[in-house]
Amino acid sequence: MSDVKNVSEKRVIKFSDDELKKIENFKNNLSDIVARLGEVEIELTLLDSQVKTVQSVKDKLKTEYIQLRESEVKLAEELREKYGEGEFDITTGVFTPKK
Repeated sequence: MSDVKNVSEKRVIKFSDDELKKIENFKNNLSDIVARLGEVEIELTLLDSQVKTVQSVKDKLKTEYIQLRESEVKLAEELREKYGEGEFDITTGVFTPKK
């Protein structure tokens, strides 16, 4: 003997063209925003990399500046020991001793 099954029919509702357009617009807008957010994140990553590079150059230059200033002090001390107190004109290369 065969079994009889109760089959309930499901009601199918079709969206209107206007509703389908709204859903499609929503989907498109969401996709556009997600894509743009990704682009912005990539730009920020690149900018962060550039900032780190510039910061590294800045740190190196600061270190070189400090070393140069220390060398200047050392050179001034050497010249003072050799020539005494006075003024040295770096453009003319002339040392004028203090009286």
